[in-house]
Amino acid sequence: MTTFTVVGPFDVPVTKRKVGRTIAPANATEFWAKRPALAKNRGCYVFGFRAAKGMKPVYVGKATKTFEQETFTDHKRNKYNDALADQAKGTPILFFIALTKKKGPTNKLAIDEVESHLIQLGLKANKNLANDRKTKVPLWSINGIVRSGTGRPTESAKSLRTCLKLK
Repeated sequence: MTTFTVVGPFDVPVTKRKVGRTIAPANATEFWAKRPALAKNRGCYVFGFRAAKGMKPVYVGKATKTFEQETFTDHKRNKYNDALADQAKGTPILFFIALTKKKGPTNKLAIDEVESHLIQLGLKANKNLANDRKTKVPLWSINGIVRSGTGRPTESAKSLRTCLKLK
């Protein structure tokens, strides 16, 4: 079985401008200088913001090479900087879902599956998630179990949640 471990959140350094903030290549270098062991790992990551009202995911990505090679590419920094432009307050943060137990060639598939799952969870927390792919929300729900609306779950739904060990 492929196993992952959550690490973070880590504050992402920013460059203050006359109007707003950006994440520049120098900020990425500064970030990885403090975390050399994590930089060489692989897995998924969640970029978001921490503010007084909690945390909000903005982008979910995967790194099948290394976190250092893939987390702050120009394309990703553009997404982060767009989010920074729309976010008046809050500290940019990164969570890493790092591959910890490596077994066989299924790692890329496992990383892809974890990314898909995290994107769906991210969409539930922030309907404006910046991801371009894997954002189609399935058109089905199970009341009280998956993608259900408001209201109290039935006793049957509660029992199934217990059976499936869902919170």
